[in-house]
Formats: sequence, C-alpha cells, structure tokens
Amino acid sequence: MNYKGYLLDTNIIIGLFCNDQAVIDFLRRAARDRMYIYISAMTECEIFSGQKIEQGSNEIGFLNDQRYIEIDSKVARAAGDIRREQKQNGRKLKAPDAIIIASAREHQLVLVSRDNDMNFVHSEYGIPLIKL
Repeated sequence: MNYKGYLLDTNIIIGLFCNDQAVIDFLRRAARDRMYIYISAMTECEIFSGQKIEQGSNEIGFLNDQRYIEIDSKVARAAGDIRREQKQNGRKLKAPDAIIIASAREHQLVLVSRDNDMNFVHSEYGIPLIKL
C-alpha cells in the first residue's frame, strides 16, 4: 500500500513542545524527504485541553499550519468498531486513541507515536507504526 504521509499521535506533539531531540530529528527527516505530516482534530483537542489558559493559542500557533484530519462519521464509526474489537480482545482502548488509529487507517497514513499501547496497530490493522 502506498502511504500518503505521517499521522502524529498527541504524544509526539507534546515531545515537540518539550524540544525532544528524537521528535525534532524525525520531523526534520520527514521534511527533508518531503513527507506530509498530519494531525488529527482529536490531537488538537487534547493539546488545547492541556494548555494553560494564559498561554492561549499563540504559543501553539504552528498547529495552524499543519494538515488536519477531521473526525467525520466514517472515522467515528471506524473508531467505535476498533474500540469494540479491542474490548473483546481484553484491551482497554481510550476513545482518543481509537480515533487516531481509525484516522490513520482511513487516510492511509503511517502512525507516529511513543505510546506502547499502540504496538498492536500494525499486526491487527495493518497500520505502519513508527515508535520514537
């Protein structure tokens, strides 16, 4: 399958805010290789909910320049299916993670994450995973 770019998990954006060198190096390589970087609207929600009110949106303005993956009905239903399947497999999966996984699958994107709970996405859903 031909993947169209990278979908960054929320923890990658947090790593960028913290000037994590592995994240910075990865994003530089992606830019050099002309790979598209995408962020789920769910990540936008998680980032803004974790920001101090006095910081406002100016401090995280770079997000405005990114490509966003909207949460439409197709992604929402796929996320619900993923959560149900994982519950049947004995794995508790939070809705934001299910939405990000569904977004990567629906839009044919490689998922970039630091979350060990995402290790199953390749074997169970065929989504390539890059762990930083």
